[in-house]
Amino acid sequence: MKKQILLFTLLFSVIPCFSQSTESLRITHGPWLQNLTNSGVTIYWTTNLPAVPGVWMIGSKPRADSLVRNSTDGQINAGGTLHKVVISGLLPGTKYSYRLNSVELMKLRPYQIYFGDTVKSKVFNFTTQSPLKDSTRFMVVNDIHTNGAKLAGFLKSGNAAGQDLLIYNGDIVDNFENEDQLLGPIIDTSVRYFASNVPFAFVRGNHETRGIMSRKLKNYLDFPDNSFFYTIDEGPVHFVILDCGEDKPDDNRYYYGLADFDQYRMQELEWLKNEVNTPEYRNARFRVIIVHMPIIPVYKIIYARLPFLIKENRGYGPGFLAEHFGPVLREAGADLMIAAHTHRHLWLSPPFSGYSFPVLINGNTNYVKAVATDQSLSIQVISDQGVSVFNKDLKKK
Repeated sequence: MKKQILLFTLLFSVIPCFSQSTESLRITHGPWLQNLTNSGVTIYWTTNLPAVPGVWMIGSKPRADSLVRNSTDGQINAGGTLHKVVISGLLPGTKYSYRLNSVELMKLRPYQIYFGDTVKSKVFNFTTQSPLKDSTRFMVVNDIHTNGAKLAGFLKSGNAAGQDLLIYNGDIVDNFENEDQLLGPIIDTSVRYFASNVPFAFVRGNHETRGIMSRKLKNYLDFPDNSFFYTIDEGPVHFVILDCGEDKPDDNRYYYGLADFDQYRMQELEWLKNEVNTPEYRNARFRVIIVHMPIIPVYKIIYARLPFLIKENRGYGPGFLAEHFGPVLREAGADLMIAAHTHRHLWLSPPFSGYSFPVLINGNTNYVKAVATDQSLSIQVISDQGVSVFNKDLKKK
């Protein structure tokens, strides 16, 4: 009897080992391009099982037919399901082809590493930036608030795949609570229309600062110098990307003492003072400021017209930016500021903008398309119905 009990015990302890899932390795999200420059790019994707990430560069020198893997402190990056490969040493203005290479990592122990399947993606392409490029096309989308269908409508209508750069100008995710909010409606939709071949630049809005995942946003997106405020040079346009922070005071009860945006913005201001004096800014054919919350000296007038925005001190953030950042931008000058946040379309020409340049506040039912050449910057605001609601041509100053 004891032998029979032992036999049944062994049998039922072995059966689960053979009945475990035999799921195969596969790519679940991506790839999506980030931080494309004249010499490199960052590529992200995810898999359903832990893997060793790599990217095959195909056919173009340098990096022709080579497997690129990154290392950290002497160790090849391996494990996990969110993957990031930074590719450097590329040539400006050059088209490259690539495919993902993921190797399943079944066991990682001292002197005992087991690999499983290798999964490769189809071939994708991108073209590095070039300082000699005399024109560029870009598109700006904002205030999606995790609505993937809305984003898809904009990207399809605007021919996102035909642009050189997409800019997501804040509140793309609504209160970042879990990664599915980003990977599903935003990343998957972007990949479907453009993001494996054309990069997008992410501008943090006030809603991306909220939720348990807000402090992990940089895990999924790559920013120059790992900063939410940065610059991009794309053809004749020098973009200055600013981080607006939250819209209410740091001591607002909803932040529970965990907000420190005023100090952070003052650090950003010091960066901006230096940036507007760089040769890249001063010598650019067009200088475009991108920020989620409008930075306008007349913000009190604008917000008085939209009273729902000043409830519970929601005008504090724009007011802080206008007071501190406004004078720097007024002195430095630019060609255009593109903002969002108010969910209403508004065009402010000088002197009503408070600057020597205009300010476009894009609504949440429109997207912006622009074409910049050596002599002009043409702007078009298009509704979610595909109707052009505003056009403007800015000439080189």
